[in-house]
Amino acid sequence: MPRKDRLLMQRAYDEIKRRIITLELEPGERIDDYQLSVELAFSRTPVREAIFLLGAEGLVDIRTKAGFIVRPLDLIDITHLFEAHVVLAKAVARLAASRATAADIELLSQQAAVVRVAIENRDYLAITAANAELHRLEAAAACNQHLESMAESIHDQGQRLAYLCFGGGGGEWSELSEHFDAVCTHHDEMIAALTAHDADEAERVSTAHVRLFRRRVQRYLDSDAIKNFTLTDEDFALVSPSTHGEP
Repeated sequence: MPRKDRLLMQRAYDEIKRRIITLELEPGERIDDYQLSVELAFSRTPVREAIFLLGAEGLVDIRTKAGFIVRPLDLIDITHLFEAHVVLAKAVARLAASRATAADIELLSQQAAVVRVAIENRDYLAITAANAELHRLEAAAACNQHLESMAESIHDQGQRLAYLCFGGGGGEWSELSEHFDAVCTHHDEMIAALTAHDADEAERVSTAHVRLFRRRVQRYLDSDAIKNFTLTDEDFALVSPSTHGEP
């Protein structure tokens, strides 16, 4: 692919992904590639290529007759996401604890600072993006391309869910600030564990971190904010800890 075409595809990809994560394109909504090409002032080719890439990443469903659909936020799928997330987080944490280099630790420390700045600015999109990038760096430190690829998919899905629970009206700032304080504490503890090459501590922190996120999601689903958003299953108990237990 010529460089110009790659750049156009990347720009289309970034914009469509932003709209999906921020719910401008809602779960289950049909994506009109022609309309997007008009809005972005691109030809349809880079737009369609970007959509196919997002499909490969699990953010878009590509259907023969219906075309392109933003992947729904199905409650069963959310449950499965957390099951996969905690298993992956443990594996990544243990490998990263044994393989992380000084350069990896430095990158993680810098990214943790980026997360803090986004929190201070109360920029929900920046918070979710910076947090996802930190965990991608953690996965890269594990030096396993298969785990890194799986982590990319998990964190793309998690970023959309996080924006729904934070930027989508999922709580007052006073409540969310407590959550974000805990997030930053976990980041600091994880970096310390990787620096010390302490696999057990890294696994403990990673598990606590996933549980923290899951509790935030559950609180959102139990709140009035959910009335402003339609999910594809009414059985909220599907993501309740009482149903599946702690991972």
